[in-house]
Amino acid sequence: MRAEASRRWPYVAAVWTSVYGVAHVWWLTGPGAASAPPEEKFSPGRWAAVTLAFIAAAVCSAIAAGVRHHWPAPARWVLVALAWVVGAGLIAYSYMLAISLATLLFDQVDHWGSLLTRAAGATAGVLTVACAVAEQRRVRQACSYCARVHGRSPERRTDPTPRWAYVAAYVAIAGCTARVSVLVLDSVTARTPLPFALGSSFGNFVVLLTLAGTLLPLALVHRFGRIWPRWVVLLAGRDVPRWLVLGPALSVGAGMAGYFGVAGMTAWLLGRGNLDQAPVWKVSMEMFGYTSWGLGLLAAAMSYYALTRPNCPSPNRTDIPVSSRARSTRSGMRSSNSTS
Repeated sequence: MRAEASRRWPYVAAVWTSVYGVAHVWWLTGPGAASAPPEEKFSPGRWAAVTLAFIAAAVCSAIAAGVRHHWPAPARWVLVALAWVVGAGLIAYSYMLAISLATLLFDQVDHWGSLLTRAAGATAGVLTVACAVAEQRRVRQACSYCARVHGRSPERRTDPTPRWAYVAAYVAIAGCTARVSVLVLDSVTARTPLPFALGSSFGNFVVLLTLAGTLLPLALVHRFGRIWPRWVVLLAGRDVPRWLVLGPALSVGAGMAGYFGVAGMTAWLLGRGNLDQAPVWKVSMEMFGYTSWGLGLLAAAMSYYALTRPNCPSPNRTDIPVSSRARSTRSGMRSSNSTS
């Protein structure tokens, strides 16, 4: 059932990205220009969305053809790489989605058309990435039950977190520390109350943002983020729902990496958005802080995703890849035939 569902992703992604691209073409060249939502600030323009969307549709269609006609592995790896790139590009183009959702929480949405367009673009990117992941699993000959490559992938939640994930998580914490330090310094310099103590919507937002830069990265790499600790009395020892941690990590990480790493850096380098009026050290701490924060969350989330996969339901599972078992079986048959 999982294998059949994974084969549908290319078709779903191809249709969605095509519709998304056609909508942008209609806004650019057709009678829908008057009703088009505003273009994203500091982005390459709406034609970039059109290009990414149609490339994604073509790549996803090619992946579907490769699965159907059993193309060779090198060609399929190229398609996987392209799908990752254009999928990430579509998500990055919709970098304002996280900000739009945050304003939605505080009932301050500026333009509903922009919100829906950003959501559609991010969905197109996610579908393309899902298409890439499904094809990557097929090319790697991953387990059809749990998507692991047994013998090389983590098998349980208690397995150790890789060192690179720890590095990524603490890079995210360092980025958060840099950004919050600038915020605190601004408050002290202006002799205004710290935003944490305001008790307003902005104060609550800052508190949640700080938790996303401290507690969230730690939960991605430490055991308490995968298994409830003892002090959570009613849930101690049970599995933490993976999307309770993964959802915020992916959304916040992608939003920060896109908004500040792409749009913010572009505006800074081009001297737009009044960023050239602030001290260089201050803008550097904000931009590099947010960017490293977002990228660190995304990298640590990759490890968390692998560690929290559901247990493999296959009754014949072993801890070595299927291809290795097949090779060992064939070699054993050859050796038995030679001795006989």
